Amino acid sequence: MPLFLENLFIVTEDQKFYDHAGVDLSGISRALLINSQNKTIEQGGSTITQQLARNVYLSHDRTYNRKLSELIYVYQIERKKSKPEILELYLNAIYFSKPTGELTKAELAFLAAIPNNPEYYNPLEHFDTTKKRQERMLEQMVANGALEQAEYEKLIKSTIKLDLSTPVDLYPDYVTYVHQELKKLVASSEGLDKSLQSTDVAIRKNAAAELDKKVKELLNSGVTIHTALDTKLQTQSKTAVQSKIGVNDIEGALVVIQHHTHELVSLIGGKDYKKNSFNRAYQSYRQPGSAIKPLLDYAPYLEETDAGINQLVSGASYCSNSYCPKNYSSDSYGMVTLRTAFAQSYNTPAIRLFEKTGVETSFK
Repeated sequence: MPLFLENLFIVTEDQKFYDHAGVDLSGISRALLINSQNKTIEQGGSTITQQLARNVYLSHDRTYNRKLSELIYVYQIERKKSKPEILELYLNAIYFSKPTGELTKAELAFLAAIPNNPEYYNPLEHFDTTKKRQERMLEQMVANGALEQAEYEKLIKSTIKLDLSTPVDLYPDYVTYVHQELKKLVASSEGLDKSLQSTDVAIRKNAAAELDKKVKELLNSGVTIHTALDTKLQTQSKTAVQSKIGVNDIEGALVVIQHHTHELVSLIGGKDYKKNSFNRAYQSYRQPGSAIKPLLDYAPYLEETDAGINQLVSGASYCSNSYCPKNYSSDSYGMVTLRTAFAQSYNTPAIRLFEKTGVETSFK
């Protein structure tokens, strides 16, 4: 951490940072006085620890509950972390695209304007607001003797250029699903579920707009979404789908759930899936095909009878009224064991087991 950057934050955000236990009552009083005199919100009075708690764990809502939660977090942070560790965590709220040693003082000061309120001072949406705060912070440095007037004049005239790069999603199939899941969670927590399912088009439209706004605010706040994605397995899954399906028009999807943790570790939405396109892994509703046989036929039958896997069942042709399902090969197999019928996924033995167990019991 460059010394200039440390001094900049200490002078502009929390001059008693190394002395207080997380809350600076004199700083709050001073901020209230200055704000009342200027009839604007020039200073917030929050310490670096308070801002860290707000940026990492909470929100910027102006409610008593949020302020109380903030004080509880502040107490725990100050108890468990040293002052240098707190400052480091706070500075890591800023996303640098290159080492801080390669940034100019003007660039450091510009970036330092952000963590106080990341959404309000987002330079991509409020560049001028961020630039004005940078200049105010440098003015405070001069007033406190931490910066020469001549250098201040030079710094505020320095051009700030944002070098934007387009983020690349390495695993768009999985990421798209995670974002969809996030929207569902936000909709539930904000009470928008019923409105999104309303028969009134206007209500649905307003609810969808409100949901998009809430999700955008959440993502802009710097929230980190933890998933169970296994990147190695995701790459293997993608290769498997592409190699098995080939270059024809057949499509496919793949989902892997870790059975002992119940975590979703891999998800492939299509042969050559592009972000936000139709994701076959969770948006395509299809017949389950033979995958339903273990659940609907074999498991219920074995559970309801004393049969073993070597019990014989007919694999011959089957007809009941006008319903005459055939085996995939259209062949008739005679008497076969449950093991063979299951392994070969024969249809007529499966329907006979289903018939013996009964529709109601099987579906239960």
